[in-house]
Amino acid sequence: MKKILIGVVLLLVVIGAAVVLAPRFLDQSAEQVTGELEGDVLVLRGGDFNAPDQSPEQTHSVADDRLLLTVLPNQPPPTPAERGVRILLAPERADLVNDKAVIVEVRYEAPATGAASALAVSLQGIEPADWQSQPIASGEGVARFELAPQLAVDAIGLRALSETPDQSGAINIVEIRVLPAPAQ
Repeated sequence: MKKILIGVVLLLVVIGAAVVLAPRFLDQSAEQVTGELEGDVLVLRGGDFNAPDQSPEQTHSVADDRLLLTVLPNQPPPTPAERGVRILLAPERADLVNDKAVIVEVRYEAPATGAASALAVSLQGIEPADWQSQPIASGEGVARFELAPQLAVDAIGLRALSETPDQSGAINIVEIRVLPAPAQ
């Protein structure tokens, strides 16, 4: 009887901690987006970047229909457990990428000074994130990521990276295009 009572008390403590800590890790202001469909390509831009799900590992802001990501100093590359800044997908758009290999093209603008050195992208679902990274150059560019299928996808994760210790870096995300991967 004592063991059951202790088990119930521990369960209540864990549930209570989850209720108290959940708002800290989940951004209640994040909104799901539908983007636009151009044939079989999902295009996210402009207002789709207005309310991303925040990340404890990354800072971000939105201005002029661009999503500015700023890498924190001494921030290592993302681990499979991290989620980055997430663009939440509405269910009808998540169905387009759920359990499918896709190509994600990110059009960006990087400042001439203080630019992030790379960008990492992942599909976010119930499995650990499979982050892919690409180096970026200052100015305008497009980074292309080939992402493996992920189950129960509900978001696209983004992380700016910096190779220089003790230095932050920034990148403006202008547009994200999600294309089906070619059949193999």
